[in-house]
Amino acid sequence: MKASVERRRFRRAELEVPVAIRAVGPPEDAEPLIGEAKNVSLAGVYCHLQAPCALTPGQSVMCTVAIPEELVKRFPFARLTGRGSVVRLEPVREGRRADDNQSSKQLIGLAIAFAPDATALGAMEWW
Repeated sequence: MKASVERRRFRRAELEVPVAIRAVGPPEDAEPLIGEAKNVSLAGVYCHLQAPCALTPGQSVMCTVAIPEELVKRFPFARLTGRGSVVRLEPVREGRRADDNQSSKQLIGLAIAFAPDATALGAMEWW
């Protein structure tokens, strides 16, 4: 069996931080979707959003990932923002609440690939 080959251009950081995503195009005043990033790199982000999600694969979005001050020392950027495109959406089931065996939070896993012009504020050379 062959060992898998890493094809990613940038190292991925496993972190749970806020992410804001806005579809590019009308309506211009649409509220951003707020979710939680699960892993981030300079090439893209994978996050969880509340279902339902109106985004579709291939759709252009603006995305902002902000690293809280207490985590900035552990990661090579404080904020990552820019245009990207939706790569995939997938259903995610979060754990059930302890007080309710029948309820669960329905989430959507969303992968976004950043365009080359994404800006990483505070990015270091080694990233």
